[in-house]
Amino acid sequence: MPPLVLMIAGGSGVVGRHLTARALALGWQVRLLTRQAKGKPTASGVTLHPWNPTAAAQGDPQALSDISQALHGADFVVNLAGATLGEGRLNARLKERILHSRLAATAALGRAMAQCPQPPLVWGQASASGYFGNTGDTLITEDSPAGDLFLSEVCRRWEDEAARWAERIPKLRLFTGRIGLVLAKDAPAWTMLALPIKLGLGGRLGSGRQWWPWVDADDLAQMFLFVYGRAEDKGVYNFCSPQPVRQIDLARQAARVLGRPCFFPTPAWILKTVVGPGADELILPSCRQVPKRLLAEGFPFQRGGVEEEMAFLLG
Repeated sequence: MPPLVLMIAGGSGVVGRHLTARALALGWQVRLLTRQAKGKPTASGVTLHPWNPTAAAQGDPQALSDISQALHGADFVVNLAGATLGEGRLNARLKERILHSRLAATAALGRAMAQCPQPPLVWGQASASGYFGNTGDTLITEDSPAGDLFLSEVCRRWEDEAARWAERIPKLRLFTGRIGLVLAKDAPAWTMLALPIKLGLGGRLGSGRQWWPWVDADDLAQMFLFVYGRAEDKGVYNFCSPQPVRQIDLARQAARVLGRPCFFPTPAWILKTVVGPGADELILPSCRQVPKRLLAEGFPFQRGGVEEEMAFLLG
């Protein structure tokens, strides 16, 4: 029996790297859509395919043909593509790039699948916990409404774009994972969060009481494959740990593992001055998100608690 084939758009980031590694370990073949397909070394079982999502989203025949050929015969496509929020201060230009890059990549995949002779039957679409906005102490499940932050609007439109194209492709099963803060040794966000703690300068950010939904990168990779394997499952999933954590508790647990102090506060006004508008979108909002559907379906979390996660990352 031939191996299953996974196509990833946006596979160069931390989520894509961990998903690729997990799929290869399970015997999948992996195809990566990339803007720089020529001359890049690949792991065994990985092939690179060129794409120009902006051109394809606008209907360019050659750009669409490139993607359609790459998709042909694949079993599962995962869309992670989009500009990272860490590219700079969250000004109007970066906001436009964040939104446009996600909508263009999603439209490009949708257009290409619609014309592909043998498209994938399952589409895993990335979204984020930012969909829910700032929700305080309220317990957030897949049924909770969208928030009113900029990132809430980005996630809502990103999800709607995928759903719009999926409706045009017969037999396609679409599911969306709203992903929490991704933690991994190679995750840029974790590197930035851990540095002050390692230096003994950790503490609360803002009030420190804001809930942070998070997910271990290896668990996240398995979540995509887990839902793929459930033949009838579609719709929205919260891709996060079952134990959201307050920011100060995460910092204290990391400091405890490292044997460092953790009492240096960073007031909200300093964060807003240094980080800019991104502080109100990424650091200060509270979202007590839980993976209700994954728990109901028996997903086997490898590292679902913050204590074991910090021990893995720092121990």
